[in-house]
Amino acid sequence: MQLAQTVGIDPKEVNFVAYDGGGDLLPAILGGKVTFAASGFGEFLDQVEAGEVRVLAISGAERVDPVDAPTLKESGIDLVFTNWRGVVAPPELSDADKQALVNVVAKMHESQEWKEVLTKNGWTDAYLTEAEFGTYMADQTKGVEDVLTKLGLA
Repeated sequence: MQLAQTVGIDPKEVNFVAYDGGGDLLPAILGGKVTFAASGFGEFLDQVEAGEVRVLAISGAERVDPVDAPTLKESGIDLVFTNWRGVVAPPELSDADKQALVNVVAKMHESQEWKEVLTKNGWTDAYLTEAEFGTYMADQTKGVEDVLTKLGLA
């Protein structure tokens, strides 16, 4: 919806179809059931390399290897959005357990194995500390609420 709005299309006019991950989305792309899709390119790298799927643009702030595609900004579209993941826990988690979890994730982030996983999957390292992630989530929530409010869905 943000992309539609940014390029001057009324988001209410977009036929948005949600898919639960790339496994469900890929057949829809290959079968012509959707006009275009936004997803992590790593899920479709084999099809991109085989010429079955074409990457139109990268929605992140920077180009991504090994895909030869411009960013949205390079294409004249003033929008950056990325797919993020987070580690969450129940609110009743003790402070000690919470700190242990934070420490494990920080240690994992510094490992060579994690760096190899990033490279293998074509992921951008977007690690945020607990405080940074909280701020990021608040910003993301506001952005989603703004779009849904404009659509009359909130």
